[in-house]
Amino acid sequence: MKYTVMAAGAVLFLGSAEAHVVFNEMEADAGGFHTAQLRVMHGCDGAPTTKVRIEMPDGVTRVTPRVVPGWTVDVEMKTLDEPILLHGFEVTETVGALTWSGGSFPDYSYEQFEFRMMMPEASGARLDFPVRQFCDEASLHWDDIAAETDDPWTLDEPAPFIRLRAKTAP
Repeated sequence: MKYTVMAAGAVLFLGSAEAHVVFNEMEADAGGFHTAQLRVMHGCDGAPTTKVRIEMPDGVTRVTPRVVPGWTVDVEMKTLDEPILLHGFEVTETVGALTWSGGSFPDYSYEQFEFRMMMPEASGARLDFPVRQFCDEASLHWDDIAAETDDPWTLDEPAPFIRLRAKTAP
């Protein structure tokens, strides 16, 4: 695991079946709204988690975070390379990252961070969401991104991802 400050003790590598930061649903409709539930499954080698930052991939717009009781959420904006039209209005920036902080959960438990977003019109694409998990004196970087044709579960610290499917009829 990647640590900003390496904690003492052995590092245990777990397989993909025991992924540590994942979305509740890993598929969403291309071009539709999706409510994502990011699950952070443990702390950092015994230390409680105190902050979680998730980066939004290009093409994701209209991001709205859900407040988690006991935590504050900061919204970091990014300027778009080219403006887009949303409901007839020109938009020049979108959410680049969300950071929940001020709360805490112990190493032996998990927490869920939720946000709603509009997905790009890119059926078949995989969207990667790099995550930084901060604990008392260390941090984990869930930011390994596989090539489009490779299996992300083979990576040591895979970024959580969502695959886009063709929009289903209402």
